[in-house]
Amino acid sequence: MRAKNLNVILHNMECKSEEWTIDNFHAKHRSGLKIWIGNGFLGYHIEKPKYQELGLIEKYKLHKKLQNLIKSKSFFYFFDSKFKKN
Repeated sequence: MRAKNLNVILHNMECKSEEWTIDNFHAKHRSGLKIWIGNGFLGYHIEKPKYQELGLIEKYKLHKKLQNLIKSKSFFYFFDSKFKKN
């Protein structure tokens, strides 16, 4: 994978986190991009739209952004659920 493509994905994770969903196995973008995260840091790869392996440095960068994305999503979930009117 080219570093330029990964930089676009990482930038999107940072700026448009609401477009991403994360479960135990995948990080999915609303455009159809699907990243396998189930096996942890060393197992990261892009599944869709085209299978692509990542280098070690690219996996590290992706790992850092995923951790930030997970933290921001859990913060917003807590905030929304705590202050939502029933």
